[in-house]
Amino acid sequence: MENMRELFYNKFNDLIFKKRNDNSFFLSAEKYKFLISEVNISKDKSNKKRNDYRRLKRYDVLNILGSTKLIVPLKPGETNIKYYVKNEELFDIIQQTHIQTGHGGHTRMIKELQCKYKNITYEIVMLYLSLCIQCQIKQKAPIKGIVVKPIVSSESNLRCQIDLVDMQTCKDGEYKFILNYQDQLRKFIQLRPLKSKTAEEVAHNLLHIFLTFGAPNILHSDNGREFVNKIITELCLMWYGVKIVHGKPCHNQTQGSIESESRYSKPIKSMDVRK
Repeated sequence: MENMRELFYNKFNDLIFKKRNDNSFFLSAEKYKFLISEVNISKDKSNKKRNDYRRLKRYDVLNILGSTKLIVPLKPGETNIKYYVKNEELFDIIQQTHIQTGHGGHTRMIKELQCKYKNITYEIVMLYLSLCIQCQIKQKAPIKGIVVKPIVSSESNLRCQIDLVDMQTCKDGEYKFILNYQDQLRKFIQLRPLKSKTAEEVAHNLLHIFLTFGAPNILHSDNGREFVNKIITELCLMWYGVKIVHGKPCHNQTQGSIESESRYSKPIKSMDVRK
């Protein structure tokens, strides 16, 4: 902590040196004491001059438990007191606020500080934040991406995917949909024309596929949980132990495979898909 304080004031003094001809905010202990004295003198004058009015418009003094503080003059009806801070107090005040805000960023800290203090600037807050080790670690922490878990099939007909291709804009008679059934391992697909996308008709066509190739251990679909549940309800009457995997494929290659096959499926509409 002492190292951070020392580093803060080293950088702060460099900043003050650069601003020596334009320093209207930062107050050394000597200047702070001088301003309090000048304010008291101006207040006691019976014949005030322009400089006195200018000074009293900017500064006022407040005695708190025997300690004299330099503050911003209160306007009629105001109750919130804003204090001027000595340079020697800057680090402790900023650090206390930083901890109270849970290592808050500059926006939150400045909002808190400006409610109570007049001459703590954005520049000084950023100087402090640049030295906070905990904040630096938080900023440099790597952002964890989404972990993609690929769908892996170790044998043929272990996991198959079913999707529907909407052909309503170019239907073939009564047939408005195409059932796309794909083996995840071999990428072998089978297509079946459908008059509707009801679970009963889909399950009926799946039955023909299963009677030829056997039922897969896992049937996957992107058409929604309700759709899959209805199909599984029909199929479970014939095959016990069919598993349901909800959601989209976990690997974009799988999704790409299905979409690719769907693109090639659509030209079939020009053929007699009922054969």
